Amino acid sequence: MDVSLFHNPRAGDGDWPADRLVRLLEMSGFTPVHTSTRGKELERALENPHDLVVVAGGDGAVAEIVRALHGRGHTIAILPTGSSNNIARALGLIEEPRHIVAGLAKAKRTPLRIGVVEGPEWTRNFVEAVGMGPIAGAIVGDGGGKEHGSDLVGERRQELRRIVADAEPVEASLIIDGKRLDEKLLMIEVMNLPMIGPNLLLAPEADPGDAHLDVAWLPAAKRRSMLAWLRDPEARGSPMLRVKAERVELHPQGGTIHVDDKALEGGEATLMIRIEPKPVHVLIPRGDE
Repeated sequence: MDVSLFHNPRAGDGDWPADRLVRLLEMSGFTPVHTSTRGKELERALENPHDLVVVAGGDGAVAEIVRALHGRGHTIAILPTGSSNNIARALGLIEEPRHIVAGLAKAKRTPLRIGVVEGPEWTRNFVEAVGMGPIAGAIVGDGGGKEHGSDLVGERRQELRRIVADAEPVEASLIIDGKRLDEKLLMIEVMNLPMIGPNLLLAPEADPGDAHLDVAWLPAAKRRSMLAWLRDPEARGSPMLRVKAERVELHPQGGTIHVDDKALEGGEATLMIRIEPKPVHVLIPRGDE
C-alpha cells in the first residue's frame, strides 16, 4: 500500500531519521513516499498525497499536516518523534514509532477535531490551542530556535516560569458562550487538547474528538500558585480555572496571540473561536485484544 510519509528531521533527539522510518514502514507492507516537512517540496507534496498519510515529528509538524489535510478525506497516522508530542498523547499514542507502525494494519480510525479562529481579515485552523499571555510570549522569545534535546521540555518549563514571574496582565476581553469574564488575567488558553507547550496539563477534561473547546485562564491573583505548579506540574493539578465552551470571543486589544505554535498580532477586532464540524481521522492501533 502506498503511503505519504511527512517527516521532520529536526524533531526530538533525532533518533528517528527518515531512512529508519522508511524501513519500518516497508517491513509492515507499506510503500512510503518520503517528504521532509523542512524542504521546499512540502507544499507540492501536500497537493495530492496518498489516501493514508503518515506524519513523523513533534506537535508542530503534526499540526501543520493535519491543518493542511483537514476536510480532504485523508486518513492520518502519527509517529510521535518530538519532545512534547501533546497531540499524540491526547489520542493515546504513547508507544514508540516501531510499535505504532506494527499496529497500523489493524488500527481503528479515531476522530480528531480541529478548531478555527476567525478575524475580520484572516481565518486560521488550530489543533492545540489559541491563547494570550506567557505561552504566546515564550513562542515569540523562542523564535523557532532549538528543537533538539532530551531535556527540552524541562528547559521550556523553566523559561515559561521566568515569563510568568514577570508577566503583566493581558489586555484582552473574553466572552465564553455569551458570558463575559471580568477579571485581570495573566494567561488565556482556548484549548482543543488537554496539554499544551512543554507537556503542561491545563485542561485534563479536554477531548480532542468532541465538539467543545476547553477554556483555561489564570487570574492575576494566582501568579504565585502558577509559579509553584510549574516547578513540578506532574505533582498536582494546574491552578488555572477552566470551563467547556462551544464558542469563544477573544478581543486581544492589539496584544500578541498564538495559534498553535505561531505567534501573531491579535489586532483590535474580536476573534471568534469554535470547533469545525468535520474532524480528520487518525489511525490508532488497537493494542492487544
